[in-house]
Amino acid sequence: MRIYENGTYRDMTAQEIAAREAQQEAAEREYWCAVVYDEAVNAQIRKRYSESQEFALLRQRNEKPTEYEAYYAYCEECKVYVKDRMARYQEVEA
Repeated sequence: MRIYENGTYRDMTAQEIAAREAQQEAAEREYWCAVVYDEAVNAQIRKRYSESQEFALLRQRNEKPTEYEAYYAYCEECKVYVKDRMARYQEVEA
């Protein structure tokens, strides 16, 4: 991994990479231990669908059944993902 430092690019040392990974892991653990389930699912859904896109799909689900089925399947995937992450990190904390 390369970083920009003092006007030049350089490769990170193994210790810098390990420290960055540990920091990212700690931030992820903190997020998943503190987040509310509904908010986390909503955040995952928003990665693919905006609120207006979601309303449009819900409104037109009979007219666009294939698009609605893809949306619904994605929402179910988001719920499973969030449950798995919350269980993984909350299990570590216990």
